[in-house]
Amino acid sequence: MQAAVLHRYNSPLEILERPDPKPPPGWILVDVRSCGVCGSDVFLRKGGFNSTLPIVPGHEASGVVRELGEGVAPSVAPPGTPVALYYIDHCGTCRMCSVGRVNMCLSVRRMGVEYDGAFASQVLVPERNVIPVLPSDDPAAVAVLTDAVATPYHGLVRIGKVQPGETVVVFGVGGIGSNAVQLAAHLGCTVIAVSRSDAKLELAERLGAHHVVRGGEGVAERVRALCGPGGPEVVVQSVGSAVVDRQAIDTSGIGSRVILIGTTTEGFELRATDLVWRESSVWGSRGFTPTDIREVLELHRTGAVTTDHLLLHRRPLAEANEALEDLQAGRVLRSVLTFGEGW
Repeated sequence: MQAAVLHRYNSPLEILERPDPKPPPGWILVDVRSCGVCGSDVFLRKGGFNSTLPIVPGHEASGVVRELGEGVAPSVAPPGTPVALYYIDHCGTCRMCSVGRVNMCLSVRRMGVEYDGAFASQVLVPERNVIPVLPSDDPAAVAVLTDAVATPYHGLVRIGKVQPGETVVVFGVGGIGSNAVQLAAHLGCTVIAVSRSDAKLELAERLGAHHVVRGGEGVAERVRALCGPGGPEVVVQSVGSAVVDRQAIDTSGIGSRVILIGTTTEGFELRATDLVWRESSVWGSRGFTPTDIREVLELHRTGAVTTDHLLLHRRPLAEANEALEDLQAGRVLRSVLTFGEGW
């Protein structure tokens, strides 16, 4: 098998030949068909997750079941089954797993962070982490749906609990924020998209934004001027920036829910009165669950959401470093590493 391996932080990945893995008991070997290149992969390369190196990145993937480990029932996903992959290895029994919040498992291990991921021709995953899909599904679309779409879906539906008729402000129209825009529009909300890029504001309008606002100085006041009395009900922050974190909170109104999805290790100043006087709240939204993946897959099949804007840049595994550089430089919303055509 081939794999792109990170040996040192802030260094290029090395494309290596490795022996084909054998699935241990309870695990499944999957032939990777597509893997999205995500901002979290850039964050990983910078040392943001403090992973034990070497590590193979890649957590946004689809593939075909190659081999079942001992004890895995063929009914789970027999060899040859096309699957979406869930990246979090979870115990299934802790207090978080027992209420369905497996993304917050108390013994969480993440594919591409704590164990080798899908920047490779093959990947090992726990049996509970394969989600069979339809042969008619596009492997690249399935890959990006598992994260780029499932992450904002989780933030809007599970954390923010958005309702039709609410106003949702989305900061950032990148690989996550663009899909927050189209999902909020699908959910019947009035959507205000914020970005510094004209091209991304145009994309937001195509995806259903009712208003677009250029980011920068005074953005909170300009956004609130578009909202009714009391300000927006929901603010989604998808940019990895402490400055934008603060702008999102400043944009909130009476009783607003601010949902932080973008990640940064930088801090920002916050006073208790910034929240208390408005009785607003700030929520972190981390990843997604297998249920979120299944639901966004169905939304895509019915045409409620699109992935076309995420699939414009496809590269072979040998160009994984170029894909990371493109994303870090802001030249693309997403790149997808592909391994042949179809399943």
